[in-house]
Amino acid sequence: MKNVLLLSGNENSSHLFLGEAKRTAETRHAPLCFKAAVMADLTPELLADQDLILLAPQTANAADTAAMNTQVPTVDIPNDIYGWLNGQALVKFACGKLNLVPAAAI
Repeated sequence: MKNVLLLSGNENSSHLFLGEAKRTAETRHAPLCFKAAVMADLTPELLADQDLILLAPQTANAADTAAMNTQVPTVDIPNDIYGWLNGQALVKFACGKLNLVPAAAI
C-alpha cells in the first residue's frame, strides 16, 4: 500500500477530491491510501509517511514546494483532473507516477 497526500490550498476542495479518490481506489483495488491536507497543516512527520505528494494547481508554486523540504516525489495534479474532481483519472495518474500498474488496468 502506497501513501498519497493530496495537498491543496482549500480544505473543502481537498476533502471533496479525497472522497472521490478513495472511492475509486477502493473499487478499482488500487494499492493506494489517500490523505488530504492544506499547506498550513504540513508537518515533517506527515511528509515523511508519504510515498507521493500531489499538489493541487493553486498550491503548485515554487515557493511553497521548496518550503516543504522533502525527499518525497511531488507532482502537480493536471488541471483537467483536478478541475473535474476526476477520482478515476487521479488514481490512474498516481499509479503511473508510482509505477504500480499499467495505466490501462485502472
